Order: sequence, then structure tokens, then C-alpha cells
Amino acid sequence: MLNKIKNPQPHTVRLGKKKLKHLLHWVVVFFIVIILAGLFYLIFTKAYQNKIYPRTFLGQYNLSGLTQTEAKNLFEQKIKKINESGIEFNYKGKKLALTPTLSSFDQDLAREVIRFDIDKTVQKAITAGRDKNFFLNFYEKIKNLAKKNIVKADYQINENEIINILSENYREFETPAQDARLTATSTPDSQAEEINFEIEKEKIGLAIDYQKAINELKTNLENFNFSSISLETKTDYPKIYKNECLNIEPEAKKIISLAPLTLSYKLKQWEVNRARLAAWLALTKNGSEISIGFDQKKITDFLSKEVAPQIDQEPIEARFVMKDGRVAEFQGQRDGLKLNTPATITEIESEFLTGTSTISVIVDEINSSTKAGEINDLGIREIIGTGHSNFAGSPKNRRHNIATGAAAINGLLIKPGDEFSLVKALGKINAETGYLPELVIKGNETIPEYGGGLCQIGTTLFRTIIQSGLPVTARRNHSYRVAYYEPAGTDAAVYDPWPDVRFINDTSSHILIQTRIDGDDIYFDFWGTKDGRTVKITDPTIYNITKPAPTKIIETLNLAPGEKKCTERAHNGADTYFDYTVTYATSTPAEELDKKFLGALSKEKRFSSHYVPWQEVCLVGVEKLSDPSASLRTGDEKVNAETVGEAEETNY
Repeated sequence: MLNKIKNPQPHTVRLGKKKLKHLLHWVVVFFIVIILAGLFYLIFTKAYQNKIYPRTFLGQYNLSGLTQTEAKNLFEQKIKKINESGIEFNYKGKKLALTPTLSSFDQDLAREVIRFDIDKTVQKAITAGRDKNFFLNFYEKIKNLAKKNIVKADYQINENEIINILSENYREFETPAQDARLTATSTPDSQAEEINFEIEKEKIGLAIDYQKAINELKTNLENFNFSSISLETKTDYPKIYKNECLNIEPEAKKIISLAPLTLSYKLKQWEVNRARLAAWLALTKNGSEISIGFDQKKITDFLSKEVAPQIDQEPIEARFVMKDGRVAEFQGQRDGLKLNTPATITEIESEFLTGTSTISVIVDEINSSTKAGEINDLGIREIIGTGHSNFAGSPKNRRHNIATGAAAINGLLIKPGDEFSLVKALGKINAETGYLPELVIKGNETIPEYGGGLCQIGTTLFRTIIQSGLPVTARRNHSYRVAYYEPAGTDAAVYDPWPDVRFINDTSSHILIQTRIDGDDIYFDFWGTKDGRTVKITDPTIYNITKPAPTKIIETLNLAPGEKKCTERAHNGADTYFDYTVTYATSTPAEELDKKFLGALSKEKRFSSHYVPWQEVCLVGVEKLSDPSASLRTGDEKVNAETVGEAEETNY
């Protein structure tokens, strides 16, 4: 028995050696794999140093092996082409070429509706497989050898502007749905005469699905796909149907019996008689319940035309001027009043329908920001910075708008710590505030818009801000180089509501804006108190200059045959940058430094600008369009709508 137990021992030892040999085999294999992987990684990394890794695509474009410069050049070529030809939309044979930048006869009104960020897109492509830790990057490299790495283009899009352009060009194909509506069948001549009502049948309409087109456009843009987009229509269904409106007429007569409605504000009164009140009544729907309310559009129209003009009073800011070395007031401040139309309508609906016939309108008080009594202690002693630009060659309308814009901000005060917004300071830009219009080309239409010349104000303000050493919180360059704003890279575009020019008064004193025009030159002076900061601004570096496309000719029936009207002459595109350094005085208290650039004694910012080539666009008058599908219309052209079909007796 003992021999039987001891005999297996030599076999056990032989089995352990076999396992050890097997283990050593796998260890060798493991190290060979590691060495090969390391060699592969080193060779791969060396081969693609400063290049985009294999099987990296942006849409249909293979970026594999391209350097950043090569990829950027590729993108710029494609974008330049689309800037020239536009992205085509079409519906029923009518074509619209939407260019990423809207052209205008005043370049201040030219603006981008689509903007590609080439640098960010290239950066995403070049960092793919490099932006994680070693093991994840290695995994990404192996994975991408078998599967494409799809990079999405980085871009910005102004959806609302594009929808407006499409709507302006294709509105003739749309017929909005009409709800069933309440109408008075008679207009009474006296208070005693009865008013009868009836329900008009609803109508089904047809609408172009602009949001679907926008979604397709966004998908195309992120894949650098500039294919034509076919617009599609959708049925526009009414929300209220006649067969839902039961026993409405008696309720309408009951409301009319409460007339007249009297609106009041202090000693002023406005009476709404039975006939007007009857016209205000409208059907409303809450869930499945139909009731009578007021047509807010009609009430708004009445309030804006009859009531607001007798109440509204714009606030007037106190304005100041430097005179004999002292601050003097040349315009006193006044608080403003503004009729609150939405709140007034809510008040009418809640009060009148419950039996109250005299209702006070809601008026808001608007306080001016600066009181005249504060001028003694403002700390305004000297000029802390001056900005300048030249507008030689500007046409009459543009010169007028420049003077109007300069006057709008002259004498304004900015409190310490406040952020100044140029768009807010300029206020409304329209005919009522003294501005003159210029035409903007939107697809196949020319639309008059106000504000040409105001970028001269924005550019001069931007230059004043940096000459004063103040922090810029918002600035965007123009889409194109503009002769008025040379040297390139020192301009600032302005358009309500965006882009804007903004800065913070980070001094311990008020800043007074003084504007002056001398011939073709405009100057802004910032008055305040110097605090020892110094400013260094480098000259702009201009590079990557690109040539514009040939002049684009658009036929129009709105000019006499043979008459020609062109935008600004063509300009090269370019990239620019300049460096802006502010160094604060070492005597500045620490608590003050905390408010300036996170406590740094100096702060440097690089202002970079990208300008696309400006293609000259000319409108040429013709007797007959060679391509009716691409005609240019003015925004005033009348539209013949298609007949709207009646809805079936169906609830939706």
C-alpha cells in the first residue's frame, strides 16, 4: 500500500514542468505582442506626426494623412465655392440660392447667416486619437483602421433669419389655415339696434415645412454637404371648427350688452363702443372647450394707435459735455412711461367679461440710469482714451446714419462696474428714430433695412475701448473687409440684436462718452480718471489672402432696362490678428485687482478676425427675365395666394 502511494510522485513533477513550459510560451507571445504593438505605435505615430490619422472623414471628404494646413485649405476652398454659388432651395421650379452671407448695398448690413469655424473643425480632426490617455488613444487608432472616424463640421446658423428669407421668397405658395370665426352680421347705427352674429366655416390651408428644411440643412452642413434642398409642404389644419361652436351667439350678445367699455389712465379716457367691441370678439379654445374671448391682435392694434401715443414717453438720459475743464449738463434726465399692452389686455379680459365696464390700463415707469444731481462727484477729469475711424466715400444715407448714431451715444455716462452695450444705447433703429434705409439682398428679393453706417459707430467705439485699456466683453468682426474700417482686424460689426459691442467700466470713476465728427473723420473720447494702467496694441498681422469671385449679375424687373446698381466693389478675403495687452499700475489695491481680470497685473488678449472674399453683386434691369424661377423681387411685391379649400366636418 505504501509503494502504491509513493509511485505517482515522479509523474506529478513531470506535469508541473509541462505547465511551466506552457506558461513561458504565453509569456513570450505576450511580450512579442507588446513589442510589436509598441513598434506599430511608434511607426504609426511617426508616420502621422502632425497629420490626421487614417480613415478620418468629414462627410464625403477623406482627411487621412492631411496636415492641419492642408485640411484648412481644403475646407476654405469648399466654403469659398459655396459663398459664391450658395446653397440651393427649390419648390415647384422656383430656385433660391442662399449664400452664407447676405449681401447689401451698404456693407454694414451684410451679415452671415451661416458661419463655419474652420479652426475648430480642423482641430477636431487632428486631435481624434490624440485627445485621451495612452490606452484609449491606442484603442481609437486600432478601431479606426477597421471603421471610419466621422468628424462633424463646427458651424453656427441663424435659423430665424434663414426661415424669414425662405418665407419671403416662397410665401406665394402658402395659404394659411383659417379657424372658424365669429363675425357680426350687422353694424349698428345706434346703441339700441341689435347686433347679430354668425359662425364662419373654417378653411384648411397649405404651409411649407420650413423647420424640416432647416433640419436637413443642419445635417448637410455638419457633413459638409451642400446639396440642393427640396422644400416640402404640409397641411395646415385649423384649430377651431364650426361644428364645435355650440350656443356661441347668445353668449356674444350678452357680452355686447355690457358696452361701452371705457379705458382710463389718470384723467384720460378711451371709449370702445358696441360696434368696435363686437369686432374684438373672437373664438378661443381651451382643451376641447370653445368660448368667447377677445382678438388680441385687434386690441393690440387699438392700444398701439389710440392709447399708447397719448401715454408712452421715452426716458431721457442726462447727457453731459466737457466745458472749460468741467462736466456740464446739456440735457436733463426724465423718467419714461410705457403702456404695458399684454398686461392691459389681460386686465380687459378678466375684468370686462365679469361685468366691469371701466378699466385702468397698465402703465410701466422706466427710470433713467443717471440723475442730474450726481454730476459733482463723478471723477471725470481727463481723456483716458480716444478712438478714430474714417468714412471718406460714404454715400449720403450712410453719412446721415453715422451722424444720427454718434448723437445717440454722445454724452452718456457709464458707472464704475457697469457693462455698456452699444445696441442697447442706440435703441430702436428705424425711420421714427431718424435713420435712413438701404437694400439688403435676401435670396431672390431685395428688402429695405435700417442701420447702414452704424458699424462705423461700432468700430470707432471698439477702438476707443482698447485705447482706454478696458475689458471688451463682446466684439465681432465683419464678414468682409470694409474699406472704411482699415486696417483689417480692428473693426466691430453692430446689428440689432446681435452682434453687439460691449465693454465693462473697470475703473473707479464714471466714464463720459463724447463723440465728434470732423469732415470724413469720426472720433470718440472717453473722459474719466486715469489709474496708471498702460496699453500696448500691436499692428494687425494680415495673412491667408484670398481672391473674390467674379461679379455676380442678377436680373431684376425693378430697375429700368439696362440700368445697373452694384454693391461695394470686390475685396480680398483674409485672416488677421492683433494682440492687446493691458498692464495695471502696481499701486492698484489688491481688492481692486480682484475685479480686473481675476487679479492679474496684466492681461493679454488676441483679437482674431476672418474675412471671406467680398463678391461684387450687380442688379441689372431687364424687360423680361431669362430665368423666371430666379427672379429678383422687392419685398413690396404683392402675392396672389392660392384658393384655400374648405375643411371637412371633422375635429382634429
